[in-house]
Amino acid sequence: MGFKAVITSFFIFFIFSLSALEANPRAAASVIRPQLRTLNEIFPSLTREQRTRVLSPAGLKNTFTRRETPLITPAPNSGIDLLNAAWEKIPTQLIEALIVVPYSGRALTKLDAYNVIGRIGNISNYTVNSPSRGGHIPLFEVSTRLENGNRNRPIPDPPPATVLPSSETIYMLLRDTFFGNTYFRGTFSESRHGITYNLTNNTAVWFLIFPVMRAERFVTVLYLEPLREGMLIYGVAGIDIPEFLVTRINLASQIDVRLTIFINWLRDGIRSIH
Repeated sequence: MGFKAVITSFFIFFIFSLSALEANPRAAASVIRPQLRTLNEIFPSLTREQRTRVLSPAGLKNTFTRRETPLITPAPNSGIDLLNAAWEKIPTQLIEALIVVPYSGRALTKLDAYNVIGRIGNISNYTVNSPSRGGHIPLFEVSTRLENGNRNRPIPDPPPATVLPSSETIYMLLRDTFFGNTYFRGTFSESRHGITYNLTNNTAVWFLIFPVMRAERFVTVLYLEPLREGMLIYGVAGIDIPEFLVTRINLASQIDVRLTIFINWLRDGIRSIH
């Protein structure tokens, strides 16, 4: 076959392949989608016992201060860095959590993870144990999306998206059983392998007539990535409150219960996708 015939054959094959991808967008997406990574690629320092816990329903969790070394450390080349975003707001201690949720059916995508994050109304489904109030009670009595940061008009969660945005800001009301109405801002961003969701209180939090937390002093940073083993959920959370309150409440417990609810909200959303 001559050189001219080879070029002609290649051109025909290229046009045919391009037409097939245009006719089947899902096939096109599979071509450009990065290869799924493994848990060990992202967190190579995990011990065998820690890895087992990450792959279990309970996941792995740890509390640490700024002077201590975190237990859950992504590889330097993983492209994941949640700690710096949290330390910018929180000067004392953080809680980190890591879990991999097995797929119920097909392997999921970043778009699936984004749609799970969009179900703000489901956050109020989770309870905490409060002996002083007679057992398990909802931590957030109401969870609803708001129109924007200036208008607190509740709006319904939208239907599942078909296109993944590169970034987005969501405003929400979480009516905390202990602190009343708390207004949050969730900032979503996409990276090559996963999505990051940075959640913070958009206004100050009050207890009765006393301010207990300034704006942007409750921080939860969540990262989701489809892995070969399942959907990775990695989270870091912290609260910055006045010094006089630190000695009166169990700060680690307050952070832990809220991070746990956010992790469980995402975990159950992932499990519901078949």
